[in-house]
Amino acid sequence: MACGLSARNTNLRIFRGGSDVGQYYRDKEQLFEIYGTYLNRILRDEKIGPRMAKARLIIKFIYTDPDCEITIDLKNRPADPAAFGTFYLGPCEVKEDVWSKQSADHSHRFWHGLENPIASVARGRVKQGGNIIAMLRLLPVVKSAFRMFPVVLEEMGYRDLILTEKKEDPKPKTET
Repeated sequence: MACGLSARNTNLRIFRGGSDVGQYYRDKEQLFEIYGTYLNRILRDEKIGPRMAKARLIIKFIYTDPDCEITIDLKNRPADPAAFGTFYLGPCEVKEDVWSKQSADHSHRFWHGLENPIASVARGRVKQGGNIIAMLRLLPVVKSAFRMFPVVLEEMGYRDLILTEKKEDPKPKTET
C-alpha cells in the first residue's frame, strides 16, 4: 500500500508540493512532525486509544495552508501491538469512511480545545463527508486528548505554538 509515514511504515516519505502556509506551521513537514508525534501518543494511550479504536472508522483529514492530508485507520488491526490505530502522513490508498477538510490553523486550534466542531461546520470553516455521525461520536473521546497536544508541543520544543486563547480564523476561502 503506497502511503506516507505511518505507524507501520518507518520509512519517512513526505510528499512535497506547492502550497501556502498559515500562521502556525512553516510547511507540511513541520505539521507532519507535530501531528505524527501527537497521533503516535494518543493512539498508544491506554485510556484514549481503546476508546478511539471502538469507532472502527477510517478518517481522512485534508488540510490547507499547508496542503496535506492525514489518514487515521481505527478499523484495521495495527501492525504495532502497542498501538490502537494506524495513521498515515501524506496521500494514502486507504479508503476513508469519513473525511474532514479544514485549514491546518483551524485544526491546530481544535486540538487545543479552542474550536467547536459543530459550529465550525455550520460556519463553513470545516467541510465533511461520509459517515459524519460516527465521527461525531468520537468527539467525547478526542476531547480527552486535548490536554496532550500542548504537552507534545512543549516536549518537541514548540512552546511558541501552544495556544491559550482562540485566534480568529480568517474567512474561509471559496472554491472556484
